[in-house]
Amino acid sequence: MKIALDRIAEYLDKPVAAPEAQEALIQAGLVVESIERVGDTQVLDVEVTSNRPDCLSYLGLARELATLLDRRFGAPEVSLVELAASAGQFAAVQLAAPDLCPYYSARVIRNVKVGPSPPWLRQTLEAIGLRSVNNVVDVTNFVLMETGQPLHAFDLDKLAGRRIIIRRAVENETITTLDGRNHSLDAQTLVIADTQAPVALAGIMGGKDTQVTSNSTNVLLESARFAPSAIRSSVRRLGLSSDSSFRFERGVDPAMAEFASRRAAALIVAIAGAELARGVLAEGTAAVPPRSVSVRLARVQRILGVEVSTSILLDIFQRLKFDPQLREDRIECFVPSFRGDISREIDLIEEICRVWGYGNIPVERVISHGIEPMDPVVAAARMMRQTLAACGWHEAITYSFVEQKEAEFFLDNSRNPVQVSDAVRKSTNFLRPSVWPGLLRARQLNQNNGEPEARLFEHARAYWQPRSHPAGAPGEEHRLALIGNDVAEVLGAVEVLLARVNPQASLTVKPQDRPGLAVGAAGELRVSILGPKNGSSGDVNIGFAGEFSRDVVKFYDLRLSAAGVELSWDTLVRLYCPIRVDRPLPRFPAVTRDLSVVLENSIPWADVRAAIINSGMEFFETVRFVGTWRSSQIGIGRKSCTFTLTFRDLQTTLRSEQVDTQVRRAVEVLEKKFHASLRA
Repeated sequence: MKIALDRIAEYLDKPVAAPEAQEALIQAGLVVESIERVGDTQVLDVEVTSNRPDCLSYLGLARELATLLDRRFGAPEVSLVELAASAGQFAAVQLAAPDLCPYYSARVIRNVKVGPSPPWLRQTLEAIGLRSVNNVVDVTNFVLMETGQPLHAFDLDKLAGRRIIIRRAVENETITTLDGRNHSLDAQTLVIADTQAPVALAGIMGGKDTQVTSNSTNVLLESARFAPSAIRSSVRRLGLSSDSSFRFERGVDPAMAEFASRRAAALIVAIAGAELARGVLAEGTAAVPPRSVSVRLARVQRILGVEVSTSILLDIFQRLKFDPQLREDRIECFVPSFRGDISREIDLIEEICRVWGYGNIPVERVISHGIEPMDPVVAAARMMRQTLAACGWHEAITYSFVEQKEAEFFLDNSRNPVQVSDAVRKSTNFLRPSVWPGLLRARQLNQNNGEPEARLFEHARAYWQPRSHPAGAPGEEHRLALIGNDVAEVLGAVEVLLARVNPQASLTVKPQDRPGLAVGAAGELRVSILGPKNGSSGDVNIGFAGEFSRDVVKFYDLRLSAAGVELSWDTLVRLYCPIRVDRPLPRFPAVTRDLSVVLENSIPWADVRAAIINSGMEFFETVRFVGTWRSSQIGIGRKSCTFTLTFRDLQTTLRSEQVDTQVRRAVEVLEKKFHASLRA
């Protein structure tokens, strides 16, 4: 928000220099992004956090500076001269949606002479980047910036029935706003209407048909409170925002609606030579119940780590307008309506820090704190990211939203895509049913920038709607996905990853078609935990792998084929074995034996490996797959599987006859279990 310092000075007992204001605001958590000179005044651009809507106004920032710099603050005095005729003789207000509009008020101003604004008003607005329109509109904009309370002026003579109705829109009603855009409305949108049609989008922008122009003579001045959630949802649905909606979304001071209305009415009467009808047309409740929050003195010392005297605390709360009352071991504060962010004891302690000054809190040279072991889930995630990065894969973070066709690529017949409301997203409004779409788009982007073989991974959530429960809650799963150049590459990465997750993990690929993957080039990935003592713990499905189909490659305009793996993140974490056994480097050489056995085509290598590991061979260390060979010499439906066995004795050098005995045991196990035969 931009503020002109000469205007701020009107609410304080003495002016504030720009460097002084900048330093005070920054120390209190309000960043001053820039200071520039506009004409004869200096303008500060202040970044106001979402929890401090009270600072989105001249009065709010002046009040903040008065607190921080110990100055006297005073709001402008307003006096009204009213006609004998009451506002009710000229207009009426009907509140039909009190849940979305707790309070609505309107004043009637007659015989308005609409024209250019006086120099002081025009220059004040232009200094902070607002365009001067006419004296009536300029007053509403000025009071908005001064008080933080949005206002709107209607041409009263253009309101059908001279009646204002605050209601929900009728489905497919339309309105043309002041910016010239046409909007089709739904029943969730709050509008300000006359007896015929909407004349404004509540809290956002007025309608073009009832705007104040040079021909206007009678004005209805609106000042209201709207539910922040209602304004936020309307802003998103309509794709329209304004200075007014920016404040209503964050919450305005409930007590400011009446003051701002009086302030604007007095200025219009003075500047435009107008007359003010007696009274105000009001519906709803303007007042809000008072709030009190207490802070314990001992708690202040414990949180800050330093003792602050009670007199200083009382002074700080008094400067904050909290009306503090000392109650034995605590201070009770009565929070003013403009500080909606104060609701807990810790909020008051934060205010103490801001006003007293963070620099007054000493910094200890030595800080003692306990060391907690890393959570296994966090440790597993860190290890898996580091492992994949070490293998040459790059982590990506992609959007959760995809196009409908992208979602349908990766869904089977039992699941539907999950679509979000059009009010949230106009396009790409489907949640990803797989992590692959985002990675494929990232690969396409890399390809277009000269890197067609990018290897990427991401762990994120995927979403779907079960067809058996179309009205139930969507399903979701945390997954780890990889994209590479071919199936061998991505499966190699998975094998390295599994070796780090659990050294006893054995990977099996079971052929199975999968949506989005080429027919015959996809498979289910299953993992078994193997060990020479306890055998296999059973296998679990951890995901799928395969080459992407031609339709997928064409959709993403990839010049090269690609393959992917998608794994269940939660299953990987459950398999994670954080305790590793370190062994000394071997002192004696290993002995290796290459074996080729002939067996049925249907027997996977994982089963052969498990049988060898569990055969009970002495001195056995590892088994490594070498290759598979098929020919007519072996026989139809059979294959030759070649592997290397490694043996080692940690105490001495092995003799050949010792190894030969163990090799014969392995061959006997394979012959008995798979009817395998040793190939000559």
